[in-house]
Amino acid sequence: MAFAVGAAAQAQQTVLKGKVVDDQNRPVPYANVGPPGTEPGTATNEAGEFTLRVNKLPQKLAFVCLGYVPVTLEVASAAAPVRVTLRPSAVALPEVRVRNPEQVAAALVQRAYAKLARHQREEEFGKAFYRQKKQHNSQYTEFVDAFYNVRFSPREVSGWQLEQARYGAVQEDTGVDLSNFSAAVRLIPVFDSRPSRRKLSVPLSPGSTRQFTFRLREVLENKGQETAVIEYGPRPNIDRFVPEGTLYIDYNTATLRRVEARIPIEHLMSMQLREGTTVASQTMRMVSDFSPYRDSLSRLQAVRAEQQIVLRYQGRPDTTTIEGNLFFYRYTAKPAGKGYKATGANYNDLKQVQKQRYDAAFWRDQEILRASPVEEKVIRDLEKQKAFGAF
Repeated sequence: MAFAVGAAAQAQQTVLKGKVVDDQNRPVPYANVGPPGTEPGTATNEAGEFTLRVNKLPQKLAFVCLGYVPVTLEVASAAAPVRVTLRPSAVALPEVRVRNPEQVAAALVQRAYAKLARHQREEEFGKAFYRQKKQHNSQYTEFVDAFYNVRFSPREVSGWQLEQARYGAVQEDTGVDLSNFSAAVRLIPVFDSRPSRRKLSVPLSPGSTRQFTFRLREVLENKGQETAVIEYGPRPNIDRFVPEGTLYIDYNTATLRRVEARIPIEHLMSMQLREGTTVASQTMRMVSDFSPYRDSLSRLQAVRAEQQIVLRYQGRPDTTTIEGNLFFYRYTAKPAGKGYKATGANYNDLKQVQKQRYDAAFWRDQEILRASPVEEKVIRDLEKQKAFGAF
């Protein structure tokens, strides 16, 4: 699906809105919505809602989410919201399929790593939308939306160029400043061909069985496609720099479909605390989704990260939660003459985001990921306070 910034191109498009739920009528967040076999299009928000611009009607749409049976339907009218129900994929337990689930899981992980490593020098390009929001003691205090041109490889996001952004924040005296949080979606690699004890270990790496345990939890069966669900975690007596989580890998081709990780963030970042403040707890979770690509490969489609830090200040808990969501809505060829900022550990684009002039009409017209009801309220509140672009 094409994304057009010009007003004339937008006028020719039809805006579809809808909601995706499961068979229990619960919202299905982060499901992909778009014409079958083309670009990602868009994704549902936390409430299962979506907005999608199409060039014409009727239009076939595919609704895809890992763990559910895909649905394709033809939408003939935009007069009423589209409502789609996704049913869970069939599940085969490992004891039914294999004799040694641990051994099968470890071998499949190594096959997936080898496939990624063979293509690690290949660069891809695309357009992505990034949304970041921060809560402090259950009140939203920061909101970021940004459009990027992105350079990436099977291993990581290696560079991006800011196109348009909005940043809104309210001043606060306590809490945690995480101004470079977008680094989480860029710097934690999908795989690592040169692991080291001095950096975060990842399960997709050579010799990972020395640090990780792997267990085949189940196999998702869906229209001839089988996805192995593999739990991983640190071996006994290994806890620093070793995450735990779940891998989703094609059972037959070893194509990577999703990585879920709980990151031991307490070992990876340090904080400067005011006197009388201590860290009670901190957690970080990441999910990376991959879409099918040529030759049974996959490429990065979305990264979601959430970090929560609980401080104790003057005997009371002080909680900061920040979420970031990067979503590719179009893959492109390498842009001619387009420069990309290298996204290393010290790269921080927040100052560039803050320089952007706020245009409320632009953001209403260029919606890629539909704002949830909570997010819409945050945006309205920040607009009333004239917090966007006021720096």
